[in-house]
Amino acid sequence: MVEVKGLEVAYTHKNTRVLALRDVHFTLDSGKTCAIIGPSGCGKSTLLYVLAGLLRQTRGEVLLNGKPLQPKRKGTALILQDYGLLPWKTALQNTSLGLEIRGVPREECLIAVKEAMTELGIWEYRNHYPAQLSGGQRQRVAIARSLTLKPDLLLMDEPFSSLDALTRESLQNTLLDFWKKRRATMLLVTHSIEEAVFLGQKILIFSSGPGTILHTIQNEEMGDPDYRTTPLFYERCSRVRKILEGGV
Repeated sequence: MVEVKGLEVAYTHKNTRVLALRDVHFTLDSGKTCAIIGPSGCGKSTLLYVLAGLLRQTRGEVLLNGKPLQPKRKGTALILQDYGLLPWKTALQNTSLGLEIRGVPREECLIAVKEAMTELGIWEYRNHYPAQLSGGQRQRVAIARSLTLKPDLLLMDEPFSSLDALTRESLQNTLLDFWKKRRATMLLVTHSIEEAVFLGQKILIFSSGPGTILHTIQNEEMGDPDYRTTPLFYERCSRVRKILEGGV
């Protein structure tokens, strides 16, 4: 579904040209998951924003389903680290925002919102405002908002990084359940080695900036909720850590 060929992204800062990504190549089949990991400043988020149609590449080609990427693609959903919730709207109103922008009729919108919020266990908090919700609940609202759009491409920029360990693992399991049901193509940017191995069928390990792919690890065993407890999981985590530390 996703093809990235010779991608380069540069920007200007204080009259200086800064190269964020260089010569990035990878493919991701439809319905598969990919985790992107690397040091801070290596261009991981930049790559995600290019795939979301929010940034333009300087060079190279990005194809979705064999066609050049178009901005404002309706089948793409982006989940951010800071949740992206409007503080003056309730959880229900925040969840329905994307559908309202698309002009979905109110009754149809409410059905989709209730389904997504119920699936994520937050329907009972529908009338709460973001300030009244925990971090995990706010992130579930952000995920629910994306689910209502029924995306075929889900992009996530460190969505669980600010959460405590148990809440983070719970939401990782929730995301895994969603993927099993919907089989959307997913790309996840993360700083967590364990999260990358748990959620990525393909793991792209980036160099320091300007970012390029140092290594690709196939992780097809991903998908088992008990994967974290297996020896293979620890072996994969150790391998990713070694590459990030400069090994092979």
